Amino acid sequence: MQGPERATPPPSRFEPSVEARVASGPELVANRVADAMWSVLHVLGAHRWREGYETDLERGWSRYRGSRCAICDVPWEGW
Repeated sequence: MQGPERATPPPSRFEPSVEARVASGPELVANRVADAMWSVLHVLGAHRWREGYETDLERGWSRYRGSRCAICDVPWEGW
């Protein structure tokens, strides 16, 4: 095929996984900063509550563990 259209895309200089990591770079930095801030707040007594699931891939099961702190894994015992 001749002209500006090609049958195959131009070759990439990087592997797709490297390109994906570079594209998500600012997002990774923001996540690391947020996690570091939560770690500091956790020392002061603030917990980061998340829904907790436990998964065992070898046995092929998953179970719900309730709301737990994402930093220290303490269960939420509120209300």
